Amino acid sequence: MKYILKFGLYVLSVFTLSACSGPFADYSDNDLREEFRKCDFDRLSPAGAQRCLNIQKECEARKKDRGLRC
Repeated sequence: MKYILKFGLYVLSVFTLSACSGPFADYSDNDLREEFRKCDFDRLSPAGAQRCLNIQKECEARKKDRGLRC
């Protein structure tokens, strides 16, 4: 039981730390803009729409931090 609890805490901490930076945090500003321009919400699958929402969130975060506009 003790090992299961430790493993659970480990998994929780990994997920928490990975949530600190978004999935597009390692994209350059130009790459992020290009991916944002490819997003057409009217023609996307649910997974594609979620991807574009994540790109949009990263754009908003960069806009807040350093004024980047996608």
